[in-house]
Amino acid sequence: MSANSELARLISKDLGIESDRLLKKSSLEDLKLALIRILNHFLDTDMSRLVNALYRIDISESKVKQILAISESNQIGNELAELIINRELQKIETRKKYGSI
Repeated sequence: MSANSELARLISKDLGIESDRLLKKSSLEDLKLALIRILNHFLDTDMSRLVNALYRIDISESKVKQILAISESNQIGNELAELIINRELQKIETRKKYGSI
């Protein structure tokens, strides 16, 4: 499984969305853009679902609060996507290192 598809699978699982929405993305940038659209949708329609997903992903609450407080509203999805991708990549590396993948 490629790193991007593993990343897409993890993000989909943690956000509780259909994996097809992210798995079809061929590059990391495409995956990020799709994730930003999903996050913006959650920000507009289901903030509690987003907060729960960020907790499952293990994103620091203080980082999320900081982004929500100081980021321009049109940049929040982008900032959260960066945090999510970086955290999920850390998980993948840790699992590879310790043989869980």
